[in-house]
Amino acid sequence: MDVSAAWSRRPEPAGVARGIEWLFHERSLPVRLPALLLLATGCLLWLGNSPTIVDWALGLLAVAATVGGARRPLTTSLLTTGLLVLGFELGHTGPLVGKAAAAVALTELALRRGGWRPWLGAGALAAAYLLHPAGGAAAIGYRAVVMAGLPLVIGALLRNALDSAARAHRIADEIAARRRAEVAAARTAERSAIARELHDLIAHHVSSTVLRVGVARHALPQAPAAVLEVLDDIHSSGRETLADLRKLVAVLRDPRQTDTTLITAAELPEAIEAVVRRTCRLGPVVTTEIGDVATVDPVTAHTLLRLTQEGLANVVRHAGLGATARLTVTVGDGIDFSLSDNGSGAEPAPAGPGPAGLGLIGLAERVELLGGSMTAGPVATGWRLHACLPGRAR
Repeated sequence: MDVSAAWSRRPEPAGVARGIEWLFHERSLPVRLPALLLLATGCLLWLGNSPTIVDWALGLLAVAATVGGARRPLTTSLLTTGLLVLGFELGHTGPLVGKAAAAVALTELALRRGGWRPWLGAGALAAAYLLHPAGGAAAIGYRAVVMAGLPLVIGALLRNALDSAARAHRIADEIAARRRAEVAAARTAERSAIARELHDLIAHHVSSTVLRVGVARHALPQAPAAVLEVLDDIHSSGRETLADLRKLVAVLRDPRQTDTTLITAAELPEAIEAVVRRTCRLGPVVTTEIGDVATVDPVTAHTLLRLTQEGLANVVRHAGLGATARLTVTVGDGIDFSLSDNGSGAEPAPAGPGPAGLGLIGLAERVELLGGSMTAGPVATGWRLHACLPGRAR
């Protein structure tokens, strides 16, 4: 197997494996080559026995030859072995640098290549020692086995360490991918369940209410104008709610429908004015000062509409039907939303069924998801809802 070619596709290792890969990678050459040359120079100066120019030339050539081990490890190993043989034959002192360079080249060969190539490199290096008679047969055999066998073993161990690290990394990636797939499947199932409940339960009841209100509107043509106005308002609100529910169910069924939005920025000014008009028909007096909200993104537009709806609903519910309120939306580098009331309504609106107190929590979550902040609480003149949103949704 060609390990050099596989390194470009190898997952990022960690710890010791990362250090091993960096040490033998081409990107480490600017650091490794000067270090090897420095060590070779010190070896020739202080450990060599009066090295000649030939010793210097062969030693430095052997170190320089190790640079090719990243791309052609077998050729590099054979070349350093050949320079070692020349050192044995032509050198004046023992070729210490050549021996080290040949060992490094063989280690890199065993690290980068499998199969017969490391054995060929080790056989060539062992032959170089065996063909150089020095110290008797036992010493020659010992040097051949150790100097050729040890780099082979070290390279194989390093190769196995890198392969094990890569394999562990792949397994971890597969587990993480499987977990993400399971979470995505669970979320899809949950969204589908919510979509079914919204369609089969909530939408059914809203549709039934809209139908009954429409029937009542046509069955009572002589009813007082105020009653007819209320019925028309309920009928219109119900139809809008059904349209929003259909869009919401579609998004829950398929979140990839990024073009399905409950409201666009261009529709936002008219939607806010519609909420204000509906609130004023109930009794409170609401003045508005709306900036250029048509330039915001759809997610921010939806949040601004929900702030307006929930805020004005709280004005009716808590400040009373005779309250006065002021709504301002300023658009600049960010978006500033403010809704304040005098809190002095003479007749509070009756509370609706179900638990109370969740509306502001939901608004705060919406604002935080966009990277903004929201405060709501009493002030000197009544109650104030204030939110700061970024210019673009995160």
